[in-house]
Amino acid sequence: MSAKQPSKNTKCPCGSGKKYRKCHGKHKRLLAKAARQFRENEQKRQDYQQKHGHARPPMSVMMGDKRMTVIGGAIYKQTQEGSYSFGNQIHDCGLEVFGVPYLEEQERRPLQERHPALQWMYTYVDHLQHLTQQENVDPRAHLIGAGGAWLRFGYDLFTIRDNAKLHTRLKGRLLDVQYFQGARHELAVAAICVSAGFEIEFENEGDNLRNHTEFIGTDSLTGAKIAVEAKSRHRRGVKGFSGGREVPPWQEVGIRGLVLDGFGNIEESPHPSYIFVDVNLPPVPDEDMYQRWLQELDQTMSDIAAEGYADPSPFNAFFFMNDPSHYLLREQIGKPGDNLWFQHYMANDPRVPHPASDMVKRFSDAFAARATPPGEFPDFQ
Repeated sequence: MSAKQPSKNTKCPCGSGKKYRKCHGKHKRLLAKAARQFRENEQKRQDYQQKHGHARPPMSVMMGDKRMTVIGGAIYKQTQEGSYSFGNQIHDCGLEVFGVPYLEEQERRPLQERHPALQWMYTYVDHLQHLTQQENVDPRAHLIGAGGAWLRFGYDLFTIRDNAKLHTRLKGRLLDVQYFQGARHELAVAAICVSAGFEIEFENEGDNLRNHTEFIGTDSLTGAKIAVEAKSRHRRGVKGFSGGREVPPWQEVGIRGLVLDGFGNIEESPHPSYIFVDVNLPPVPDEDMYQRWLQELDQTMSDIAAEGYADPSPFNAFFFMNDPSHYLLREQIGKPGDNLWFQHYMANDPRVPHPASDMVKRFSDAFAARATPPGEFPDFQ
């Protein structure tokens, strides 16, 4: 049996001469409060991870009336007046990657000639300003395609800067309209991998002596390594791309060439390999068209397997992903046809075994976790 707790007004048994409530009783209450606070914070961390994945939660603190945020080992101070949300932070991350001289040069151009990501940003900011002028406080009113595209871009930048080294070459490609689409997809895939629990290391893209993947992921729990490749389907007139055939994007997915290119980059990798393909399709016009797209993916992967490319398979899983928000710009999003989607194909006979049995689920969950960036900073540290 445990010893009976002293009455609050009796002398403390420690011999101090003080009443128990003002001596060890007070310490016990403080310890109990600290333990309760620890449990509550731990539960909040678990809830946050469940919703947003394994990427480190934003680390910030208020200093007077300004918020200080730690991103990738550097401290950033809020510069604007008033309240400052996590949405403001990822907006600033998007702006910072361009820099002031680049932004000033872009502002001198017509909107349709600016960098694709800045078209999203200016369109979204203009939309928010109109809502303010109209005193429209409907939380759904701000949900337009340009906002979804811009905030996900900023969120991915924040995640990679906070969890991995944003490769100088990748940053340069993000700024170059010619290479932006591929670099944007690579950034998204890197953020997905971080959210799935992997530390990433970008490969040396200047090494032309061998084929290699975009980066190597190391599982933060087991130390197992994986190779990750990212491919994006270009379509004329989309994300600044001016080449290619004049084919309406809803007529075909057209990813056979990307699949075979992905095989070439992973064939020398000693690690389990995962390939992420951005199909870059518009919102689904109807259910019949969506089923046609899925059937084309099925047929393409089946044909490639029948031709002997997957015997044994150089890849462990293919992921076909789509975010149609950049097609919509000023249009409202949140309808079934403009949902994000993520379709996977598992190899029956991979050359290198999966490092864990739940790999597909981890990546699928991470993709879903990236769909909606947090609006506010978490209230735990």
